[in-house]
Amino acid sequence: MIENTYGIRKRLDFIVDFIAEYAPKRVLDMGCGTGANLTEPLAERFPSIQFFGLDSDTTSIEFAQGEKRHKNAEYALAGVLDSLGQFDLVIASEVIEHVEDPDGFLDSLKSRLTEEGKIVITLPNGYGPFEYASLIETLMQLSGLYAILLRIKQFLTGATGKKQSVDTLAISPHINFFSFRQITKTIGNCGLQILKFQPRTFLCGFVFDQLIKSGTMIEWNARIADALPPVLSSDWMFILEPANSTKPAPYSRNGYAKSRRYLNEKRWNVR
Repeated sequence: MIENTYGIRKRLDFIVDFIAEYAPKRVLDMGCGTGANLTEPLAERFPSIQFFGLDSDTTSIEFAQGEKRHKNAEYALAGVLDSLGQFDLVIASEVIEHVEDPDGFLDSLKSRLTEEGKIVITLPNGYGPFEYASLIETLMQLSGLYAILLRIKQFLTGATGKKQSVDTLAISPHINFFSFRQITKTIGNCGLQILKFQPRTFLCGFVFDQLIKSGTMIEWNARIADALPPVLSSDWMFILEPANSTKPAPYSRNGYAKSRRYLNEKRWNVR
């Protein structure tokens, strides 16, 4: 897998290393999208492990089923989850920022674990470079400035400006924006503890993707995140396990998160 500014290879390596160490028998990829960047590569790497990819988006699951290359990978809509039993490992990569109830989501993942089960979650830093760049892009989209600049670029370069992602085919804007303190608190509130943490990349998203092009710069971008404080990286990766919890106050969106949610939903016309 070729690395990019979003650290997709670094994410895969993070999960591969843990699976190799932990050796689960059944793995759930919750919110798998098309399966292209995680479920399929993991199924190829570990042919003796059964992988189940679930998603709420029908188009993404149909794509995943049509492109499936490995017998140990199965794809279905999220509604069948109750019939699948327990899992040794549950992966939820870039999902919690999309769900209405993050606490309930983590509780549901925890309830799917076997006695020694573990959870992998990855999510964007809600106050990191990626999300601030996304805010600028959203404001430009809503103001009409983005469309004007895109037409100028098309005129000058002949580029279409279209980019097709096979990671997911769903339109699902971010509605949660976690600080590092908020996500670690939410993890603890849900009766989970952190076994391992690693940031993914420093810079990614709007403008950064155009500036960081060379393989050397992309590799540097992933490595430098490990040396920086978590608050400066664009995305985080956690391995979790169940622990005791007093279940204090649930996660709630502050004014910034509410305004970001409003702008994102308006941009993507999903309100």
